[in-house]
Amino acid sequence: MKPGDLVKYVGSCAMYRDRVGTVAQLYALYDRIDSAMVHFTGLEYKGRATDGLGQTEGVLHPMALIELEKV
Repeated sequence: MKPGDLVKYVGSCAMYRDRVGTVAQLYALYDRIDSAMVHFTGLEYKGRATDGLGQTEGVLHPMALIELEKV
C-alpha cells in the first residue's frame, strides 16, 4: 500500500463499512509502518477526522492498515 492507492474499509465500524477512500499518507506509531491517513469523500470532519485524543479536525481519517484492503 502506498499514497494514492484506493482502499476499501474492511474493519468493524459501521460508519466506514464498505467505503472506498484514498491513502494520503502512511505512518508508523512505533517502529514500523502500520497506519494510514485516508480521505473518504463525504466523511470530511466526521468520525475519526474530528477533534479529540490528540487529533485535529480535518478531512483525513487515521486507519490501521489491517482495517484497509487495496482495491
